[in-house]
Amino acid sequence: MGLTPTPCFKRLKKLKDRGVIIGQFALLDKEKLGLSLNVFIMINISEEQYASISEKIKSMREVIAFYRISGSFNYLMHTVFTDMNDYYSFYEKIILTNSSISGSASSFVLEQIKETNELPV
Repeated sequence: MGLTPTPCFKRLKKLKDRGVIIGQFALLDKEKLGLSLNVFIMINISEEQYASISEKIKSMREVIAFYRISGSFNYLMHTVFTDMNDYYSFYEKIILTNSSISGSASSFVLEQIKETNELPV
């Protein structure tokens, strides 16, 4: 940035005060933590049933992102697991036994090409 520490901290404080910076975190290596299986799970939930299941989905440790999307499915979960058994246990517990979910499809990450939380500003 070309700033000395004091102006830099002042600039960061202004950005935090304005709500531009909403948090700070460490970007962890999932594989080194044993979470080598990344799966995107698409699901269909009716709007009437969304409230009953969304809190459960949001509270699941395996779900690292949850989105409403357009297309054939209306929700997308980015999930991480240790292995296929871990994935299937989650899938069985959350997807197969939940009558609120009317359809699903899973896509397994074969290779992570890019991952960042950096925004193009």
